[in-house]
Amino acid sequence: MGDNTNTLSTALDAEFDNSITPNIMPLSNGHCRSLSSTVDETNELLCGPSPQGSAIDSNGGNTSAGIISLAERLTNQRWHEIGNDPSPQLQATSDFQTMVHQLASVLAFRIRELLIHRMVVSARKNASCRGSSGSFNGSGNHHPDPTLEYLHLDDNLGDYVLSPSIQTSIEEYVASIGKLHHSVGYHSFEHCTHVTLSMNKLLSMVTTVDDLNVTAKRRISSHEATRRGSSESTTSEPGSVYDRQRAYHLSFGISEDPFLRFAMVFSSLIHDVGHVGVPNSVLVEEEHELAILYNDVSVAEQNSLQVAFSLLQQEKFQLLKRCIGPTPEERKFFRKKVIGMVMVTDISDQERLQIVASRWNAAFPPDSKDDDSAGTNPSIQEKKQVKTEIQSKELRQAVVRRRFSMFSTDAAAEEFVEERKSRRLGIRHSMDLSGMLLDAYPNMNLLQQHAVLDALMNVADVAHTMQSFQVFCKWNRRLFKELYTAHAAGRINFDPSVNWYQNQIGFFSHYIIPLSQKMNKCGVFGATGTVFEMFALENRKRWTIEGEDISESIINEVVEEVRNAQRR
Repeated sequence: MGDNTNTLSTALDAEFDNSITPNIMPLSNGHCRSLSSTVDETNELLCGPSPQGSAIDSNGGNTSAGIISLAERLTNQRWHEIGNDPSPQLQATSDFQTMVHQLASVLAFRIRELLIHRMVVSARKNASCRGSSGSFNGSGNHHPDPTLEYLHLDDNLGDYVLSPSIQTSIEEYVASIGKLHHSVGYHSFEHCTHVTLSMNKLLSMVTTVDDLNVTAKRRISSHEATRRGSSESTTSEPGSVYDRQRAYHLSFGISEDPFLRFAMVFSSLIHDVGHVGVPNSVLVEEEHELAILYNDVSVAEQNSLQVAFSLLQQEKFQLLKRCIGPTPEERKFFRKKVIGMVMVTDISDQERLQIVASRWNAAFPPDSKDDDSAGTNPSIQEKKQVKTEIQSKELRQAVVRRRFSMFSTDAAAEEFVEERKSRRLGIRHSMDLSGMLLDAYPNMNLLQQHAVLDALMNVADVAHTMQSFQVFCKWNRRLFKELYTAHAAGRINFDPSVNWYQNQIGFFSHYIIPLSQKMNKCGVFGATGTVFEMFALENRKRWTIEGEDISESIINEVVEEVRNAQRR
């Protein structure tokens, strides 16, 4: 693929080292803490003040510490170099057991985060019930926390860790999912690993309370604070209600919802399990049993969901299932989110693509041509806002005037317009057979959250196109091999080697780059939201220059490999 140096990666390395935004950099222990700092808060709420616990052993002194350490090291990889770390524990590999360890550690990391969050919420509720004497409900008794079935406080680590039974169940579930992946070129267990680690990294890059405090402290120096005056130099305490509200709104609730984050990682883990190595269109044309079963709609995706949830229903995974969702309501929420995220990865379904696009446009309306200048010029933004308000008011008055003859008063006309507007059906509203209006999104924040989650899942699924050129070329070769193998077997009627070079440029231009731009527009990554488009543009540029030679090399190598395999 040539010895050219990826100048973009080099430039970004230097930029990230000096960035005021911490969420793209290798995370410090405090930033990737898995809610470890909540241990003291939880103990204080449950038992009163306690000495500060010791730090987690980053060297993996025992099994629990090793799992936590591996998860943190995997999360600390730079976005564009996921899988390229020279460490055997972190680098991309085809070794089954290594992939299981990597994925199990990340899932354990996220589910531990969720359980500690539930413990803190439960402890706060119990604390609010304390009587004036300082005891719960006026006595010394309180209800035991159900999360303690899955967590225990490790005295050696001074931190909460997953119980051995839950950790074992996670590892067994991941291994079972891995074994259910077929040995195909692209949609393999290796792809599952890369997508899951990329999703985990994306979630760690979303703006959090810690980011707000670090950024504020870096931006406001003591000299500048003195110059501005003491009233502007104070910043809110880390983790304050104000900061949590800001983080919630900036991330549309993603940074403050560990259940949602776990669902996203789980969705990535299972999104291609059982994939047979051919597109959905081929399964439909062949009248494959899966296509018959799922009515020709998102066949591979629906099959993956069925395989994953059927596995979770098995008796040996009931403890894990209850741990994920202790109540029917939580399990319903989890299942709904996972289904939605896996189904959105079917980008060949035109109707689904249209729904996703409509949801995004409803959440983040398309900008006009002068938006670039408006984004840096508050006065232009204010003028646009005033203009929009005037236009909206005039349109509203015009509608009222047109309907005036139907009503006896202006108030009645206004009421009609408001009712008609509120009951408009589409992405946000639907209606059942009784005529009852159903609100899919009670508020705009939830609509935007859903749109962002769609985009995150799509980005993770094609993460290699927005990472280093080396990573992109590796997965580009694997995709070609999967398609060519199917073509050689007579299952695909087109030869993927024809126009492979040009087709990749078109894929970048029409899908990858617009998708990467969503990561910046939604705002959940702060100043680092541009990194995805930067790598996508750089990869398209390099492919345009080097892609013909690379394509020729890939095609020649894969054709020879497939022919040799057919002779055996």
